[in-house]
Amino acid sequence: MIKAVLIDDEADARFLLRNQLTTAFSDQIEIIGEAHDVSSGLTEVKRLKPDLVFLDINMPDGTGFDLLSELDTCPFEVIFVTAYDEYALKAFEFSAFGYLTKPLHSAQFKSTVESYVSRTGVENEENKVKILMDNYLGDSAVKKLVLPNNKGFEVCEINEISRIEGDRNYSNFFLTSGEKYTSSKTLGQYEKLLAEYGFFRVHQSTIINMSFVKRFRKGSGGEVELTDGSKHKVSRYRKDEFMDKFLG
Repeated sequence: MIKAVLIDDEADARFLLRNQLTTAFSDQIEIIGEAHDVSSGLTEVKRLKPDLVFLDINMPDGTGFDLLSELDTCPFEVIFVTAYDEYALKAFEFSAFGYLTKPLHSAQFKSTVESYVSRTGVENEENKVKILMDNYLGDSAVKKLVLPNNKGFEVCEINEISRIEGDRNYSNFFLTSGEKYTSSKTLGQYEKLLAEYGFFRVHQSTIINMSFVKRFRKGSGGEVELTDGSKHKVSRYRKDEFMDKFLG
């Protein structure tokens, strides 16, 4: 049985969380405590030692990040609960963290919690918390990406990714250093996530970093060569958009 603590300054939000957890996960998750702010949340987390914490971002005496930064280690999973904030949500996605938006929606709630329940063991949350805080509290753009895999996760700088190649339900990341990382997320997920960071899907199986384009050769669709010497077909259906993005 997974032991959970709910930390949120809104009593109604805690009630909805408690109700949905009891309804959908009563045989898997046991709610062992609740708290209404950072101070009481920190006390309960230290006292109860939960496996999973539902953590609000903005509370009267600080943020969920303040709470996490007070802990020497973070030996539990975290699902953030937050009012809609486009940049915050992007930071969570880049950092491979689960999150729920207010007001809570049952479909999102169930899928998010199910993904955590299905995990075996606790990953190194401390590193993911640090990446999330760097991305969320940094100056402007997200800089780092957490790549989940079946052993845990890898972290890479976004500007060091030269290309991403799909392999069924996995994605292979090729870095400028020559390293290769595999992620358990699909290419389609990364296409949406990285679109505004200069990445473009030139083919069904390939996303490239436009910053590393060395040359383009015309053809039915064409072929693009990157600075690492790799060559990739450009789908004829994507050629015009590629040219517009590159030359525009």
